[in-house]
Amino acid sequence: CTAFLAVPAALLAVVLRDPKGILGHTLGRPVEIAVNLAKIGPYIVFGLSSTQVHPQLAALDYVIDGIENVSEELRLDKAIDLVDDFGWNRGFLINVGDVKGRIVDSALLERMKRSEPKLVVEFGTFLGYGTLRLARVLKNSKAELMTVDPDVLAHSVSSSLYEKAGVRDRIVMKKDFSSNVLRELHREGRQIDFLFIDHVKKLYLSDLKLALELKLLAKDCVVVGDNILWPGAPDYKEFMLQGPGAKLFETQVHQTHVEYWPEFPDIVTVSRFLG
Repeated sequence: CTAFLAVPAALLAVVLRDPKGILGHTLGRPVEIAVNLAKIGPYIVFGLSSTQVHPQLAALDYVIDGIENVSEELRLDKAIDLVDDFGWNRGFLINVGDVKGRIVDSALLERMKRSEPKLVVEFGTFLGYGTLRLARVLKNSKAELMTVDPDVLAHSVSSSLYEKAGVRDRIVMKKDFSSNVLRELHREGRQIDFLFIDHVKKLYLSDLKLALELKLLAKDCVVVGDNILWPGAPDYKEFMLQGPGAKLFETQVHQTHVEYWPEFPDIVTVSRFLG
């Protein structure tokens, strides 16, 4: 029975992806409208607001309300604190969080002690919280701070968060896939001095290998990997600690816990490129 239903289900999926292209305008347009009505149906039927459905929007809404009367020089710290307060007390978020965030802060500070970084890159913007922490550490630096995420919700929410925190003009936003940005940096002849990896876990190792292949990591580049244990990037961990990466990087393993959830252990790796 399952096999019998698989074929029509697959055909339906193809039609729903491009109804006008498959069915033509006359038949396809009503299907297109129906699909989009189904997407917004919960908002209409149950009277839900966007903040009740999307945690990123709920967190942004909380920041906007909480930062309204804060002076300009305190807005960056306040925005970070408000996101943490939301994550701990009002809902769950998957940004790096305050506990692991301090590991990222320290790693960037240590890198800055060796020399002034020129390019700091973050893979996985989500809400924009991690970018804010990097921007705070780089407050007196001339380094370019770039964050990369192909998701339009992440792009729009984080842009608003940066604006409220007063740092929008200091951040280069790339709504693109990480591998595309790596190739773009290679074409431009640039190198990365600090790389914070916090995007799709299965892409950690492939993106790192691509960066190595394209010679994008500057000498002493620091690569920080979040969520190494949970949800987990086991192939990346093995590469860095037991595989070829062990000869290319000097890696510290930080035993910690999942963002805003102390009951679940996690690992953050901090790796210094020896090339």
